[in-house]
Amino acid sequence: MKFILIIIFSFILSIILFEFFLKLSPFSFGVTPMVYDKDIGMWHKKNYSNYLISDCYKNKYFFDSSGRVKNNYKYDDTKKDIIIIGDSKIEGLQVENQSVVHNALYREIQGQYNVLNYGLAGTGPAQHLEILKNKVDLTNTKTLLHFVFLENDLNDSDPNNLDGVNRPKVYLDFKDNMTFDVIKPKKYDFKEKLRDFIGNFEIYVYLKKTFYYYKTIFFDTRQAETSNKDRKMHYTISNEKFKFKQLQGAIYQINKLALDYDFSYHIFFFSSFEKKGFNDYKNKLISFLSDININNINILPYLNDLEKKHALDFSCDPHWNKKTHQDLAKYLNKLIDF
Repeated sequence: MKFILIIIFSFILSIILFEFFLKLSPFSFGVTPMVYDKDIGMWHKKNYSNYLISDCYKNKYFFDSSGRVKNNYKYDDTKKDIIIIGDSKIEGLQVENQSVVHNALYREIQGQYNVLNYGLAGTGPAQHLEILKNKVDLTNTKTLLHFVFLENDLNDSDPNNLDGVNRPKVYLDFKDNMTFDVIKPKKYDFKEKLRDFIGNFEIYVYLKKTFYYYKTIFFDTRQAETSNKDRKMHYTISNEKFKFKQLQGAIYQINKLALDYDFSYHIFFFSSFEKKGFNDYKNKLISFLSDININNINILPYLNDLEKKHALDFSCDPHWNKKTHQDLAKYLNKLIDF
């Protein structure tokens, strides 16, 4: 019994020491910004700030009492809201708070409206619909700016893409654009409670990054063994018909919210496949958006022009950098009649 207690004590002590080592060493990655949410599956920690750390940045991010990426101005409840929603590129935790797109846009429009950022990493239109229904005051919304990163968002509509390391997420199962079931996130069970607890420590992020590192090595090894012909097949998405049905259904329902609550809805989309010369998915999305009369803008030409002036992303990270967020805010101000 004494031997077992010594082993348990040594194990706990080693974890504590490793946690201190991570915080005080160049290997620090910061603490996860996510916590369990019964409606979305995961959401930002409320009234929270911490550091997001990579090889080329150490940025302090901030969330407000609602779990939104924080405004650096005072919210005015006498003004209407402009809502911005998208994935981690819009969330912008890598960028200093005052330069994230919503705060930059607020300055561009000279504070005429509140601009609120509901961006969340790892989400697509299916999750965005549920965020809008459960987190946003639609009665005070004037304009919705929705960023759709096509191939990522198609995959984010498929519950089969979840693995044991991912946070749970809400999903939708569309039969057609009007008929769908909401697949609620898994319940707040012991695993999720434990994950929230460990998520307060750096070891959690470190374990996740270690897992993804080895997963990437395995994936890259398989890719290296494929033929050139097989590589061309990389520009297809598995279960494409199902994923497009979910993406289109979610966008249709978001547009229905816009009509019901009388706010304008604009989609800004980008296809990574188009950037490499494959246009099928982009064309399919444009055709759908045109059929249901949603204002949409393909931002790839804009990003290509912007890239001639400066790098869009961080040197160590594919997320948009400070300059891109600021320039995007100027672009939105010129493009949209707020």
